[in-house]
Amino acid sequence: MGNQKQERQERAAFLVLLAIMAVYYGYRLFALTPWYDELYTYYWFISKGPVYAAIHWPLPNNHVGYSVLSAFLDYLGNAYIGLRGISYLCALSNMCLLYKIIKRYTKGWIPMVTVLLYVSMNLVNQLAVQGRGYTLGITCYLIAWLCMIQICEEKKTAKKIYFIYIVSLILGLYTVSSNVYWVLPLCIAGGVFLLVRGIQEGRKEKCFCLKTESGKKLIKLVLASVSAAVGTILMYTTIWLAIGSNLLTKDETGAYYGIGHIDIILRAPFAAIGRGMRYMLDTPYIQSEERTGFAGRLWDFLVTLSGYYYQSLVVMILWGIGIVFLAYKIIRGIRKKENAELLLYLSLFTGIVMVPVCLLIQCKRPYYRVFTYGGVLLAVLIGVLLEMVIKIICARVVGERQEERISVLMLILAIAFGVKCIGFSGYNEQYGANEHAIQEAFSQTDLSQWSHFCVTDCNQEYLLYFLYGIRCENREIEGADVVLLDKRMTDPDFHEMIWEFYHYYDTIPWEYVEKNMLPVYENDNYILYISKDETK
Repeated sequence: MGNQKQERQERAAFLVLLAIMAVYYGYRLFALTPWYDELYTYYWFISKGPVYAAIHWPLPNNHVGYSVLSAFLDYLGNAYIGLRGISYLCALSNMCLLYKIIKRYTKGWIPMVTVLLYVSMNLVNQLAVQGRGYTLGITCYLIAWLCMIQICEEKKTAKKIYFIYIVSLILGLYTVSSNVYWVLPLCIAGGVFLLVRGIQEGRKEKCFCLKTESGKKLIKLVLASVSAAVGTILMYTTIWLAIGSNLLTKDETGAYYGIGHIDIILRAPFAAIGRGMRYMLDTPYIQSEERTGFAGRLWDFLVTLSGYYYQSLVVMILWGIGIVFLAYKIIRGIRKKENAELLLYLSLFTGIVMVPVCLLIQCKRPYYRVFTYGGVLLAVLIGVLLEMVIKIICARVVGERQEERISVLMLILAIAFGVKCIGFSGYNEQYGANEHAIQEAFSQTDLSQWSHFCVTDCNQEYLLYFLYGIRCENREIEGADVVLLDKRMTDPDFHEMIWEFYHYYDTIPWEYVEKNMLPVYENDNYILYISKDETK
């Protein structure tokens, strides 16, 4: 009875936390003005429908899988839901999935503590409901991890588990190709676990390891992973076909100039695929760096990345302790044939260690947000370490009867830490000052009364469509009813190159503006002008 009561309390507490975060994420979804990457994604991909989003990749800024799913939600008619709805659902799902994984290996209030620590991380919090594919990528990661656990640790695995595993890997890579940083370690961890257990079973049964139950599962897992790789290539092939056919029909020097897209795809599919693939590879997110001195730069990168979770020194110490602890547990588990938590240790170890290894091989430093999924690894690692600490304290200091009280104390500290991080650490500031200033300026007047708009930078162009459904590509100030100018554009001495700008001081017809337009609102970043004819 005591265990059942404890289970009910833990479940109720988690549901309360889930409800609180649902409200909090809902607030962030609508309260924070989208920043450039979100607006670009919505303007060029999500708003144009799922089919368009699925086959277009003109710049390495489209998280294709995310844009496709979001395009369906966009049919609901609310731009915020269309842009961020998938991330919102995934952020809440990630809490449930993480709780389910950690609860399998720990007990008491440690699963709750783990989830609290996860949602309190800066990087996780900032990207939780952004209109980008990183939170969806974490959902795919956690689903694949749960499937891996069932495949490796359960006696019988239904075929649908392998199917879900394959789909989660494909969607993860189709959403953000950099998710390969968690796909490879997860596949390797599962493969090593089944290989080790297959060898152990083979010695007992005196047969070849691949003929054992674990060996057969290993073969199925490898086939599933290869199927996921093939499926991902097929998904990207559709993009390469679309991009390649578009580029070939526009190439005046080529044999396919002026031919329709469908005709090119039917007549020369491999030429289109090759052209599209070359274009994608020639415009990557991150360029390779010089190998000289890269190890030092990578160390600085990892330290800075750690600071995006919690305080960098604390996190680096935790990574170091964790690597040693996990290596010890893995070696011990293999030698003593203790397989109860071996898959967990392998998954954490490969997930942590393979990142710097891969980056050293690639000689690249990706955007920090690519490693948002690292928050899962860090939270689970802390949860495992905390349970070990509790067991040591109870066994050597206070006695095992105090384990529940210490677990509750950990929960209270985690709640206090979460409140401090989410409520008092600047997590809820606007993503971009410029974008928020534009929204503020637009809100000062009724845009529905105007018919002729002018956009003077791309952020205005994207926000005008996102907020009001007005798709404007006009950049001519003369004849416009409303003009919003960045204050830097009004400074004749400002000559810095700003790639978002469509105008500078010298390209603005000041005589026309002074004669025909009236400044009606000003904030720290922008000045809003409207036609004097509209003010009469």
